[in-house]
Amino acid sequence: METRQEKLLFLVIETYIKTAEPIGSKFLVEKAGLDWSEATVRNELRALEDDGYLSHPHTSAGRVPTTKGYEHYLRVLNIGASVPSHSVASRKESDLLQEAFSAYKDFEQAMKNVAKKLVEVSDETVLIAFSPDKVYYTGLANLFEKPDFEEMKQVATVSEALDNCDECLPQFIEKVKNEPNFYLGDAHPFGSMLSVVASRFGEDNKSLIVLIGPQRMNYKKNWSLVHKIIEII
Repeated sequence: METRQEKLLFLVIETYIKTAEPIGSKFLVEKAGLDWSEATVRNELRALEDDGYLSHPHTSAGRVPTTKGYEHYLRVLNIGASVPSHSVASRKESDLLQEAFSAYKDFEQAMKNVAKKLVEVSDETVLIAFSPDKVYYTGLANLFEKPDFEEMKQVATVSEALDNCDECLPQFIEKVKNEPNFYLGDAHPFGSMLSVVASRFGEDNKSLIVLIGPQRMNYKKNWSLVHKIIEII
């Protein structure tokens, strides 16, 4: 991918994460301070769409990232391969998660409390599987209040995936590593419109923590929060 196209892709992704609105060439030129003409930006956006990194909602002149676009973004930023400075949880967030875990001596209760606090600081949904048939999740309201899920059909699809996740968890747990990693689109069982950060934890790393959000989630922040939890426990 050319440098100019990659810069535009990153601008579209990071703006869309914040606004949940399709991004057009005029917005990028006027708001992002680009030196290129609107026609040049429009042509580059069209090329990114042709290559599968962006899509074009029928009701809008703007574009939104695809799973392929997000995957390229994460691969270039290398989030999850190490602990880069831009992906470190804040002191306040770290303290809140530590306090939530330390509030209970019982491990399962402590993890449920951590999940509730993670929902608070991430504004996402959290699932913890102590085993494939012992699943706890919280924060669904966060997910369904986002503009990504204005259509009831999308809400029903996600709800069904979560309600039946115990059937597909064993296979997913086998795929998940012992450290936080991203799983996008069809790489996880919770619905292709979602992205997740997941990690194994606990005795013999048989348990699972999953932070679930729309594909336009704040990847840097969410990875750092799950990473901090794995450090704490």
